[in-house]
Amino acid sequence: INFLLGISKQVFLVSYMGGTTSKGALLSDFTPLKHYQLEVARVHNFKRGSGLPLLIPVIDMIEIGTGGGSIAAVDKRGVMRAGPRSAGARPGPACYGLGGTSATLTDANLLLGYLDAAFFLGGQMRIAPEAAAAAIERELGAPLGLPVVRAAWGIHETANEDVARAFRVHAAERGFDYRGCSMVAFGGSGPVHALRIAHKLHIPRVIFPAGAGVMSAFGLLVSPMNNEAVRTDRAFLDDLTPDAFERRFAALEDEAAELIEVAGIARRDITLVRRVDMRYRGQGYQVTIELPAGIGARAALDRVPALFETEYRRIFAITFGTQPLEIVDWKVEATGPQPAMPATGFRLADIAPRAPGAAIKGHRRAWFPEPAAFVDCTVYDRYALAPDTHIAGPALIEDKESTCVIGIGEAAQVDDSFNLVAEVAYAEPSPRGEAVPAGAVAP
Repeated sequence: INFLLGISKQVFLVSYMGGTTSKGALLSDFTPLKHYQLEVARVHNFKRGSGLPLLIPVIDMIEIGTGGGSIAAVDKRGVMRAGPRSAGARPGPACYGLGGTSATLTDANLLLGYLDAAFFLGGQMRIAPEAAAAAIERELGAPLGLPVVRAAWGIHETANEDVARAFRVHAAERGFDYRGCSMVAFGGSGPVHALRIAHKLHIPRVIFPAGAGVMSAFGLLVSPMNNEAVRTDRAFLDDLTPDAFERRFAALEDEAAELIEVAGIARRDITLVRRVDMRYRGQGYQVTIELPAGIGARAALDRVPALFETEYRRIFAITFGTQPLEIVDWKVEATGPQPAMPATGFRLADIAPRAPGAAIKGHRRAWFPEPAAFVDCTVYDRYALAPDTHIAGPALIEDKESTCVIGIGEAAQVDDSFNLVAEVAYAEPSPRGEAVPAGAVAP
């Protein structure tokens, strides 16, 4: 995760919002939390146990149907909703002019001034505010008796609250306190909504990596090869010999490494990590522990009880040391070498930093709830912002795939890797967002 270099905090909530969905995952010490049972097709929103379980290792994340193409409408209760139905890319939002007539989140963001109709996809596609306004007025404004701009804000805020609520539930299920962490926001729609969502979650900092709109594709290209093998084989710890312990892992290591070797990576370059799911006899909940690397089977077996008690106490604040221990699942994770990266991470070829004033593209009025009105915002070229540039909101920072919305009273700074690091502040608003060089005080 090279775009996090230079950030001191090591606990993150990763937030993605694209065209159809929003996803959130938790990282600790730069490592994503994993889960070995994925539940899909939940009937009761985010209620655990109401879906279908799949026993596969996955990144532990929450996903909901909220994205730029999410269709906004009035439901049977007379309440505004956004998603989960989506207009997709074709016909897409009404503003695309490709035949879509439904009001979507993108239509709302366009009317609110967060998107530039002439700079969508870096100017390769022009979108129509008048079509967006007509769709929102027809589908929501008239039925709810709201001015079209207030209806657009309602769509935007509904999406924010849906995402924040999903993240709250997900973090609560993991016992994860995100209030002191940083949020990494990406996806085409993510930077538009991230600071408002972080405000709801009381997250103090949001990081916008360069190229946020294509960060998922970038991550796929630079991630190391990885495969995991899992087997359920219940055994009481007291009944295991070092040879039996080693045999179970040896077979799993061959299975986990096989796919990595097929990709052309030599076995000597593959890192293997052993884990077991354990519990006290008679319990229905397992605790995962990672075994130390580089020690023999006998030494590992001797250390298992202490490792289990440490992890069990961390989760439940209590242990039952006299109870027999049972291993339920045996796991091996095989990982290929990390792709070579520059010490400062990858940078976009389009970045050509200039003086703060030269990065200003102009000004645009955008709607904010604090004054419940349109406010004049400075618009910046993301590719022209130099490291150590400070920006005070309200401001709009545009690149080809997305727009970072910096709200009233909020501030952002460009770090050495060209990430935009924004602080969720509660200060008095400034009349206009302005960029200032390092060492100066933002107005």
